[in-house]
Amino acid sequence: MNAPAESKLMRATVRGRVDSSRVHEKKRYTRILTPAPDPYSRPQVLEVRSDAPIGARGDEVTVVVGLGGFSGPARKVADPETGEIVMRTFVTHVLDLVE
Repeated sequence: MNAPAESKLMRATVRGRVDSSRVHEKKRYTRILTPAPDPYSRPQVLEVRSDAPIGARGDEVTVVVGLGGFSGPARKVADPETGEIVMRTFVTHVLDLVE
C-alpha cells in the first residue's frame, strides 16, 4: 500500500458553524460546532487554533487543519472496572489551521 503524499499527512477538513472565538498569547482559538450525524445525536465541538480570525459567530466554515497534540502530566484515577487507583496520562488534541 502506498503512503499518501507528504502534504496530506496529519491533515483533516473541518466543516461547521463558528460558535465563539477567543485570543490567548497572540493565537486565536475558534470553537466550531460540526453538524450532528443524525437527528438524535449531538454535534461535535472542535477548537481550531490560528493566527487570524476564521469567521464570525454563526458563519459556516470549511477549513483544513493540521493534527497535533501532547501528553499531560500523569494523574491518579480510579479504574472504572476494578476501582483500583492507577496513574493515567491524558492527551490534549490540537487542531491548527493550515494557513
